[in-house]
Amino acid sequence: MRHWIRVLLLGGMVLATTGCMEGWLNKWLADSVDAQTGTLRLEGLAAPVIIGRDELGIPLVEAESLDDLAFATGWVMAGDRLAQMVGFTMAAQGRLAEMAGEVALPMDLYSRTLGLRQISEQQLAAGSDELKFLLQRFSDGVNAWLAAHEARMPLDFRLGSFQPEPWAPINSVDVFTMINLGLGVNLHEEIMALNLADRVGADKLPWLVPVYPDEPLSFDEAAKLNDLPLPELARQAQALDAARDGFEQLLMPQGLAASNNWVVAPSHSTTGQSLLANDTHLLISQPPMWMLLHLKTPALQVAGVAVAGMPVPVIGFNGNVAWGATMVMADAQDLFLEQLRDIDGQLHYLANGEWLPVAEREEVFKVQGGEAVTHTVRSTRHGPLLDSVLNAPPISPVVPPRLADNMARYGLAFSWTAARADNTMDAMFALGRSQSLAEAREHIRGVRFIHLNMVMADRDAAGWQVTGRYPLRKQGTGQFPSPGWDGDYDWAGFADFDQHPNDFALEKGFVGTANHRTVAADYPLVLSRSWFYPQRGDRINQLLSAKAKHSAEDMVAMQADRFDRFVPALQAVLSDHRPALAAAIDALPSARQAPARRALAMLDSFDGVMLEDSAAAALYGVFFHFAARNIFLDELGPEEGPVWQSFTRMTLLSYSAPQDHLLQREDSPFWNNADTPETETKWDIFAQTLADAWAFNIQTLGDDPARWAWGDLHTYEWKTAASQMKPWLPRVQRWAIGAMEGYLNRGPYPAGGNHNTLNVAGAMLGRDFDVHSIPAMRMVVDFAADEPLQLVNSGGQSGNPASPHYDDGIDVWLGWGNRTLPFSEAGRAAHYAQRLTLMPSEAPAATP
Repeated sequence: MRHWIRVLLLGGMVLATTGCMEGWLNKWLADSVDAQTGTLRLEGLAAPVIIGRDELGIPLVEAESLDDLAFATGWVMAGDRLAQMVGFTMAAQGRLAEMAGEVALPMDLYSRTLGLRQISEQQLAAGSDELKFLLQRFSDGVNAWLAAHEARMPLDFRLGSFQPEPWAPINSVDVFTMINLGLGVNLHEEIMALNLADRVGADKLPWLVPVYPDEPLSFDEAAKLNDLPLPELARQAQALDAARDGFEQLLMPQGLAASNNWVVAPSHSTTGQSLLANDTHLLISQPPMWMLLHLKTPALQVAGVAVAGMPVPVIGFNGNVAWGATMVMADAQDLFLEQLRDIDGQLHYLANGEWLPVAEREEVFKVQGGEAVTHTVRSTRHGPLLDSVLNAPPISPVVPPRLADNMARYGLAFSWTAARADNTMDAMFALGRSQSLAEAREHIRGVRFIHLNMVMADRDAAGWQVTGRYPLRKQGTGQFPSPGWDGDYDWAGFADFDQHPNDFALEKGFVGTANHRTVAADYPLVLSRSWFYPQRGDRINQLLSAKAKHSAEDMVAMQADRFDRFVPALQAVLSDHRPALAAAIDALPSARQAPARRALAMLDSFDGVMLEDSAAAALYGVFFHFAARNIFLDELGPEEGPVWQSFTRMTLLSYSAPQDHLLQREDSPFWNNADTPETETKWDIFAQTLADAWAFNIQTLGDDPARWAWGDLHTYEWKTAASQMKPWLPRVQRWAIGAMEGYLNRGPYPAGGNHNTLNVAGAMLGRDFDVHSIPAMRMVVDFAADEPLQLVNSGGQSGNPASPHYDDGIDVWLGWGNRTLPFSEAGRAAHYAQRLTLMPSEAPAATP
């Protein structure tokens, strides 16, 4: 952050004096952008390698051997996304403060407390010799790029005192570990649940965290929290949640759910061959999380989406097999409450009637512009004690003031299946070389580190498989923190892979997943109690059931679909209870009755399609917003407080109380407004919400409802990490970032959709209308097509704002079409028209 601040202050002065910041910065940074044509000699190659680029800068790396392919891929990735690569590994190591200064120290302590680098070390040690060799060759390519660009680094490093270190295989595994952390949901929900339980009590907590529309509320599970010091635990939870939030704002989404995938069997496709579609949903960011990558040797061709720092696509197509993934929403993380006590100056924890000493290790943190800091990280039999994070000094509002030592009677220990080493990286690498669906199924059995709904297909067959490792709990479901002192809720091993759900028979002719509950509520293996909203999964089944045969065009249209299946469900509730609702509207103040009736009429006639120019969608979206606030803010406010912030963020993570209450829960205690002497019913709140939504739109969007547009409220904006951190920085630095935002950020653009639509555009219900989650990529594979693979990213290929490929993918993504990445020789030659040749050389690394 410190070097960003220098850049931003300088940019602000340039803007003030010349008014042409963008042109000046592009000129200043021009030598940091590599040429995409010509010839370059590099030490480390055995044979020539061709780097083709298409009009969006997407690379095709063609090499004669896997050895040279890995090397050249390292060169290409460093040129496109070096800052992102470095950010991932520094975050996993807990060393962001070395780049960003003391503002990042709490996030570093969070990372080291979780033990992310130790997990990476275990994973690398478990990997095969081939894996380690390929990661080393990839590292050699990255380091060749670093050596050639030492004097002309991208903007992120140009004015900073931090210089990126040589890349090593462990750094690529760090990226893999960070992906796993980002796919975890339950840790964050358990932390937030403690905030909520302290406010409303364990007996009311289940109303705020429903599992699914057809499942009972978790009163038995919440009873674990009875008779515990909830205020103390909530203070710890708030500090932990703030550290996580800062971690996310700097770099990596934590526990964000929402992705779609599906496969269609040959019997249900118009061509008689398989179809596969996938769009993964992540936080909108600049640069985007994914980058696109096409690799080829005489024995291998594979293309798909990759993450900066890992040398192969993690989702893609290889000419014979295609594969895609969504989050299972697995509960593979548990918080255990530990009783703590100082005995002879040593911290102990209670375990089955015995006080055991906690394990301790010292961690030293270097801080750019400051003194090194030492902290003690502690752990119990259940894992690291997260109260170690609370020892971070209160540097900024990112983390509240730490707790006093004498308040730590209870601690929170973190159990995570990722702490168990396996061969997942080998399995993922092997998956890309599968020649058939049967072979891919065997490789996928080795994916235990990450919990995914994987859909796979070859030309003649398709199917779905759940991966990961699922704990077998002695008691409870793991939805809320569990007492750890008696072992009653401990893990008793892990489920065998053969217990994982799958479907390769495809009796319906298709299978799809959308982070929804893909199994029956009574499925014997507990996968999760944190499913996402069911509407996207229902919509996939609805659309794929509507026709006997499907085409690739149908797949693309489904990915663009903006119909919200909750709309007819809400309309049914409004219709079924019309007398009670009408009476509640009649009881409103006279000036609010007509607006409420007009709002109700517009919702009644709404077709449910969340288009950006739809007036009814604007009213429906605002109705949802005010419903969340009118039902819950009186008990959970103020809105800037940690309880409300936790609650609204949970609406983006999984099936949430606002939507659950709109559909049912007439007996909920939260319908009554605690701020009024009257006792409100559900229909009183509905009437107030209708009037509030109409009044808000009149004030915000104008007096003519016909001119209202959902996209005037609901917008996409691609922001860098510096912009995300702006609210937490001093005034001068905020001003400087603001001056640079036109150069670094893109948007806003009007957005359609919402959290329930296949074309997702998720916002935090009750907080604002800003789009947080988007389809971060879109892939369709039509095995009958001459060129089967269609693939689009959510932004530019390059993370360098001086590059023409920094943002040119955004317009393509906004068009909601798809682009072909060709596999045929003629198609590749025409598509990847810009070609750079990397030649072997015994001379020192050259300058391109």
